[in-house]
Amino acid sequence: MKLLETLRIRAASAARRRAARFGVGERPARLDLRLDGFDAPTTAGAGAALRVDQWQERLVEYLQWVGPTPVRITAHAGHPFLPDLARFCHRVEMPVTVRTGPAGLDVARAEELLDRGMHVCELVTERIDAEAEAALRALVHARHDRALPLTVHVHVPIHEGSADGARGVFAAARGLGADAVVLCPPWQGVALGPSARAGVAAALGEGWPLQGTGRLAREVLVALAPGGPGAPRSGGNCALGGTRLVLEPDGAARVCPFHPGLATGPLAESGAALAAHRAAIRRCDRRCGHPELV
Repeated sequence: MKLLETLRIRAASAARRRAARFGVGERPARLDLRLDGFDAPTTAGAGAALRVDQWQERLVEYLQWVGPTPVRITAHAGHPFLPDLARFCHRVEMPVTVRTGPAGLDVARAEELLDRGMHVCELVTERIDAEAEAALRALVHARHDRALPLTVHVHVPIHEGSADGARGVFAAARGLGADAVVLCPPWQGVALGPSARAGVAAALGEGWPLQGTGRLAREVLVALAPGGPGAPRSGGNCALGGTRLVLEPDGAARVCPFHPGLATGPLAESGAALAAHRAAIRRCDRRCGHPELV
């Protein structure tokens, strides 16, 4: 029954994403909780960071408005709220993805997160150094020791300094037991030089079928010419606007990092405002490039 419920939630999420892209839906298909500014700047207001019980209240509001959807929790591995929120989401039938870095991700922490309901881990790192290798080994060990399903993805943010070495991440991650390597567009617009662009092209062709960079992220990566993301799109409008809701560390809600559109008040009361904002984002003609596209 647990598996059937997870499949039902994912199918409903996919239907909401399709509806949002055609301007039909008013509800997000995924919820992102940003507990800290781990992998990108936050666009939150000036409010104080939420306590764990306040995070749970926001989750209840979301469930009353939308129902169960997949949730991604972004935080440093050592964040004190991470295990409790992963368990809470798991208990209310929301498949949990944890996006974190290698720092602090040892065997004990990996096993704790797996026991609390984490089913996907997105490990963000620019290279497989000693710290990243230890974190990957901890995740794979926890998966085998607990005999629980866990998908391990390595996410490589691309910029001028990391692009040339991205190709080497595939072989190292494969050897350590990762299920996929994903190349992420940068959070903010960058210009890649010829060498870095060649490195991205080589990396995109290196790891198949291990690498899991999606079509939209591929399009952004290969388009990182001088001027970078933010240039006019070659055609069409934003296909992702409104498909997920992001809650910042202070609980503020937004649907796009470049068009914050912060909403206040209970989520159930902000649905109309967020729907109007998503419609504006779908009309956006700027090419985005940030990790949340993958």
